Amino acid sequence: MADTKDGREDQADDAEERQRERELEEALERDDEDEPPADEAGDGDESAADDEESAEEGDSSDE
Repeated sequence: MADTKDGREDQADDAEERQRERELEEALERDDEDEPPADEAGDGDESAADDEESAEEGDSSDE
């Protein structure tokens, strides 16, 4: 295939379609999985943020 604008656009469209198909297949595979419990879903991020806040509070009391 010659390297033309139309050819590149067709290749890009094909790549996007393949990506959408892969994402759909992955979503359908995950559909059977159970949802994680709500208390486990975000604990890691919140505890890290709490640690940073308490560290900042400790720094300001030294002044």
